[in-house]
This record gives sequence, structure tokens and C-alpha cells, in this order.
Amino acid sequence: KLIIYYNKFMNFVQVAIPSPLRQTFTYKNQFSSDLIGKRVLVEFGRRKLVGVVISQSEEFNEKYKLKQIIEVLDDIPLFDKQLLKQIVSISDYYMHPIGIVFESFIPSFLRKAKPQTVLEKYINKTEFDEISNNLHNLTKDQTKALNSIKAKASGEILLSGITSSGKTEVYKHFIKDLINKGKSALVLVPEIFLTPQIFNSFQKTFGNKVLLNHSGLTAIQRIKVWLASKNKEPKIIIGTRSSIFLPIKNLGAIIFDEEHDQSYKQQDGFRYDAREISRMLYCAKARIVYASATPSLNNINRVNNNEIEHCILDKRISDAPIPKISIHQTTQHKTTGGISNELLKKIAENEKAGHQTLILLNRRGYAPIFMCNSCGWIAKGNCCDATLVLHQNVQRLKCHRCESVWGIPKTCPDCGSNDFTYRGLGTQQVEELLRQELPHANIVRIDRDAVSGKTRREESSTNIKDTKSKIFIGTQLLAKGHDFRNVSLVIVLNMDFGLFGADIHMQEQTAQLIIQVAGRAGRSGIENNVYLQTRVSDHPLFNLIQTGSYHKIAKELLVERKKLDLAPYINLMYLKAEDANPSRLRKFLVDSKKELSQEDLEIYGPFDSPVTKIGFKHRMFCIIQSSKKQKMLEVLSKFTKNTEKSKKEISNWVIDIDPINAV
Repeated sequence: KLIIYYNKFMNFVQVAIPSPLRQTFTYKNQFSSDLIGKRVLVEFGRRKLVGVVISQSEEFNEKYKLKQIIEVLDDIPLFDKQLLKQIVSISDYYMHPIGIVFESFIPSFLRKAKPQTVLEKYINKTEFDEISNNLHNLTKDQTKALNSIKAKASGEILLSGITSSGKTEVYKHFIKDLINKGKSALVLVPEIFLTPQIFNSFQKTFGNKVLLNHSGLTAIQRIKVWLASKNKEPKIIIGTRSSIFLPIKNLGAIIFDEEHDQSYKQQDGFRYDAREISRMLYCAKARIVYASATPSLNNINRVNNNEIEHCILDKRISDAPIPKISIHQTTQHKTTGGISNELLKKIAENEKAGHQTLILLNRRGYAPIFMCNSCGWIAKGNCCDATLVLHQNVQRLKCHRCESVWGIPKTCPDCGSNDFTYRGLGTQQVEELLRQELPHANIVRIDRDAVSGKTRREESSTNIKDTKSKIFIGTQLLAKGHDFRNVSLVIVLNMDFGLFGADIHMQEQTAQLIIQVAGRAGRSGIENNVYLQTRVSDHPLFNLIQTGSYHKIAKELLVERKKLDLAPYINLMYLKAEDANPSRLRKFLVDSKKELSQEDLEIYGPFDSPVTKIGFKHRMFCIIQSSKKQKMLEVLSKFTKNTEKSKKEISNWVIDIDPINAV
């Protein structure tokens, strides 16, 4: 029976609720006030959830009874009508459930049924400090770059500059100008680990105008930052990816430090790219600055197409020498513990000279393979299709995909032997080797295991600032924006895996990582050398990397991609899916491919994901390409709605817009 509601004293509201369903839900509004943009508490199934009202009407025609709103939590709307429209557009673009997208804009403190009135006690009422006049004078090139950035109040600009060319100082001057005009700035960094360094640097100049925001803070700390961001006083917020959702008043600029970094793209759940969100929300009203020594190929291509502006810094400050990059072929040298004896000798000499050495090995743990010497059994978890990594310091095997932890077996489950060994090299093993070879050296390991937690992050940041003789060992965390003042030797181990594979992004990301870590050397003007230890010294990418010119590398990679008609010369999206049943998973993707196949769209697959199983679920994907992005989005949007209605029997599937890897 069709029930028709009409009541001029009662209207009906559409509520965005954090659920996996890609729709809003209708509730009766028995309250007299306008609820658009406000949080409400509603009954959803057997649960009570907090949602956001995005529209209302006086009529509702449907075949089911409606529930009433339980409670209105806000006196003042959290979202104005313009922002509501923008969030709906973001949900449509990423084809992600609207309630979950709205949740990203709400701090965790307010995702619970707490009335707005409780926020009063968290509002910071202290006065802001005056700006200190301790900025460095800019060089001629830096001033030119600054003027290019300041030339417009909005729009995008790429600030590319070699490592140690003074990019940070340029945007500090830019932000100072904004603050003096009553505007605020958001500075985004790719990793929590980088926040103490850049926060302390900005605080020396801007005092308590600088706020910090990242997922490592408590819910109370984050709600204080959220409230401060709504204040009209000019401020600077240093934050990681999710800070793009803060409601910053009078925002004048967004700076993406190390803009090329993969961390700006969320890899699970709501798979947004902070750079794309910034364009959708602020491109018309704030200056968006992408800063990097190794810009993404996508942004370089956008510069070439005159879609965004560009300014360049191609000289190091104080004429510090560019690092000399050499290829070190391991098959021609004896090794100890996975490191060439010749390189071990150079490390010892560098340490004796009072300089610092940086060793990059992008693999944490002690050894990536733990195996039986008698029968060849290799330790794998039943949860993921990945070998378990030996962590010798805690005598455990760990899965680096789902982070599950396993005990080391006393006997082999296949043959009963207790003769175990390990293969491969991890940061912990390199640390152990160097402590044996150089017992008096100060050795610091920096990887996710070593820097988890606020105290460890701050200790590591202090170690990096210290110029005393040290040997740093770590993963890619070492390559991300740190200002090492006394590093004269950089050694890169085992990067060969980044040169091969079907993922088109791998070579770009490998080149960026090597150029970035090489740039940590010689920043204070000392002589510096970089050695890439490899088994494939004749790989063409190494010839380019040896030049030290990322511009040449990017140019060559773009030429290759254009010939093959690959991104960024074509629009790329992935349909990713996972399920405990591999046959059901493949059938879903084969059926989906048939449904999506039409003119102007190229569909390839299904393929196994690089890691075929994570968390007990098998993973596969299809590649979707088209030269017509709008047509592509329309087809995928229709597919998403149809698939949602048909309730496909599969654990999870997602359209990954603008993907950066196939995992």
C-alpha cells in the first residue's frame, strides 16, 4: 500500500548516514527548525547513528513507514549549503557512500551523539603571538618563485626545485604575506613522522599561530584544532592527508610538501586523493602550491598542457654540490650480510671522518623469508598471500600486510626438522651487521617499527637534527623531506624490485625515492657520494638516475608512457574486488567487465592483485581506460548504482579513481 505523507507542520529530511549503502535515508522531522547541515541522531536498523541532514521536503511518497529523528545535536549547522553540495559532488566523483564521505569531514569527537554545546570548553581563547622576523633572506631565484606564487590569489602552481634549493623558505615567506593579510594556510606533509620537524620550524617564526593535526593525536586534541580552524583569526595548520577536511576559515593557501608522495592518496575505505579534494573544494578561492624535487608525472604533464602554472628552483642554496650517483654492481664484489665489502669500508671511513652515512633499504624487519633448511618450507600466514617477515628483536614472525603476529615454530610443520634459516635483508639485519662491524659507531634505525608513537618520533627527529657522526639505516621514511646537515655518504640497497613489474607506477616511484634519498647528502656543502647497490646495473633507468636529473628521468618516462598510451595520457581507473571465494570473485569481475564494455572504454582483466590474498580474502582487479573522462565517470556511476541494486554476492568491491597502485 502506497503511503502519502503531507503535513505543513512536519517535513521530511534526507539524512546521510555512515553506512556502506550509497544513498541517503528519509526520516520524519518533528522539530520546527531547519535542520539542513546539522547532525541528528537517528535509529538505523537496531542501531542509533549520527547522520547529517542534507535536504528536506514537505512531501514524501513511498511504500514504507518512516522513523522520526531521535535528537537534533546541533544548534548551528556544521555545513553550509555550498559545502553540502561540494561534499555530494565528492561522493559522486569517488562513487563512495555519501554518509562515509560526510563522516570524513566530521572529527571523531562529533561522530558520537554529543550535543554541540559541549564544545564550548574546548575553544582556545588565548591570543596569538606576533610573527618573529627570523626568516632567511631569499636568493634571486627564490624571490622569482615567490613572486610567481603571489601573482594570483587562487589556482594551482607547481613549485619544483632540486633538493636543498630552499622550497620551504619560499612558501614560509608566502605564508607570512598571507598571515599579514588576515588569511590562513594549510601545509600538508605526507607522513606523521615529518610533522615534528616542520611544526618546530614554523613555530620558531609564527609562534602559537601554528597548529598540528594528524591521526596520532587524541580525539580531544583534534577537536581543539577543528574548533580553532573555524576561528577567523589567521593561522597555519601543519597536517597530514586528512587535514584537507578541516573547515579552515579565510583559507588563503594549501601547500603540498613532497606533493609526489603516494601517502596523499588513501589506499582503503574512502580512496580519496587529498590533491583532488583540494581542487574540488578550494581551487577557485585559495592558492594551491605543489612543492617537490621530484614532482608527479601527472603534475608535470599538467604543466606541459598549461593546466597549472610552474616555477623552478634549479640551484642548491650556498652552491652546495649535487650528489655524485654511482652504480655498484654486487656480482663484481664480495659481500658481508648483503652489503658489499667495499661499501662497508666506505661507511667505516666516512664514520671515522666525522660525517654521517645514510643507508636506505625499503624493507623493515630482520629478513623477509624464514624457512626450513631441510625441506625448503617457507613461513606464510593463512590470512595473506605473503611470506612472514622475521623480526629477530622480538623473536616473532609478522605479516606486513595485515600486521598479524606469529610465534617462531620449534619444528618445521612439513618435515619436523628444527633446522631453520632466513633469506633476504631487512633494516634490523643491516643494523645488527653494522653494530658488529663498527661497534663504536652511533647507529640509528628509522622505520615504522622504530618510530611508532609520539616519543619515538620526537627522538628520531632530534637524532636527524644532530650533526654528530652517525649511521642512519631506514626505509623510505628517511627519504621524505628531512634536513640532514652532515650526511656525505648515501647507500641504497636492494632497489631492483622497483624496476620490474606490471604496475606502471613502479618505475616513477622508484626514481623519485632514489633521487629524494640522494638529495639528503651534501646539504651543508660537504663532498658527497651516493651508491646504488644492484644486480642489474645495465637497466636503462639506472643510466638516467646516474645523471641526478629528475627532469631528464621524468621526460623519458613520459615519452615512454605517451608511446604506449598510458596514464597520464589516458584516464585510468581500477575496479578492485575481494572475496573469500576465488571463483565467485572472478565471476563478479568477468560479469562486470561485460557490463562495462562499450565504445570509448578499454577494459582489461581480470588480473590477480600484486598481493593476491589479504586478510583471508582473495584480490583481483580490472583496468579501465578511456580518453574521455566524463563518459568514463558516467558509465562507472551507472554501473555502481546497478551493482548496488542487484546486491552482488561478493565481500567487497570498489572503483579506485586515479589509482597509484594495483594492490
